[in-house]
Amino acid sequence: MELLEKDLYGPVKGYLESLGYEVKGEVKNCDITALRDGELIVVELKRGFTLELIYQAMDRQRIADGVYVAVPLPKRGYMAPHIREMEALCRRLELGLIYVGFTGKGLPQVDVAVHPKEEAKPRRDKKRRLAVIREHESRTGSANTGGVTRKKIHTAYKEQALLTARLLRENGPMGARGVRKAGGPPNAASILSRNVLGWFRRELSPDGRTYLYRVTQKGLEALEEYKEFL
Repeated sequence: MELLEKDLYGPVKGYLESLGYEVKGEVKNCDITALRDGELIVVELKRGFTLELIYQAMDRQRIADGVYVAVPLPKRGYMAPHIREMEALCRRLELGLIYVGFTGKGLPQVDVAVHPKEEAKPRRDKKRRLAVIREHESRTGSANTGGVTRKKIHTAYKEQALLTARLLRENGPMGARGVRKAGGPPNAASILSRNVLGWFRRELSPDGRTYLYRVTQKGLEALEEYKEFL
């Protein structure tokens, strides 16, 4: 059967987790990020081995310790035209290559045809690397499926904002300190004051001495939309 990019995510995620990596999808434009003891692996997923895929993978080499490209196993399997050239190109560019296919029983099968070189290479974009690692580590789960397009991405910031909105819905209007004491994120003050998503409304407290926040209708709708993440 024809595989989509999202169909590749589960098998590749399972393979990396079997090696002890913590795996997340759609982190800072990377289809898959995997962390283990400070090592960052990035995997880019595509329905075919294209020049665009190679460009993306080479860009990810600026931030990762190892980069793989993952594509469906060609219909003719290892007898497909140019399969050896694909593998040779990945070796020359120091990229890993993963094939994803399915057995006759419909079970996913991952074959790592090429591994990136193990020799450490200098990373040229440390700031961007740190941003990817922080986003990866800030998420409590893997809510996103790598390779999915035209779908809202669940970010660490959104996760924290949802927690803040849920606490306000459950406890009523509170200030940032109250949200933190109720188990909210450490950056509750920034989330409430900046209100990037429009989920909160500020109002004066009954004694007129301070400001409190409550959830807007938009925020309540977001809590329903993302309730599986709460």
